[in-house]
Amino acid sequence: MKYILRYAAGTAGVWRIAALNEAGGWKDRTTVEDMDLAVRASLKGWEFLYLSSVKVICKLYIYI
Repeated sequence: MKYILRYAAGTAGVWRIAALNEAGGWKDRTTVEDMDLAVRASLKGWEFLYLSSVKVICKLYIYI
């Protein structure tokens, strides 16, 4: 069997609740939470869609 992983990760990722639940939920005890979830969801048959036309402004503030 051949798997093709369509990796989905990053600050602006949006997940369907059904995909998150079916993949086993968010695991915070891993170094790469987004990649971990993407692999598990992909193995369950979920596919990812990248929308290059959607822009998200992300800022990392020096002071909180």
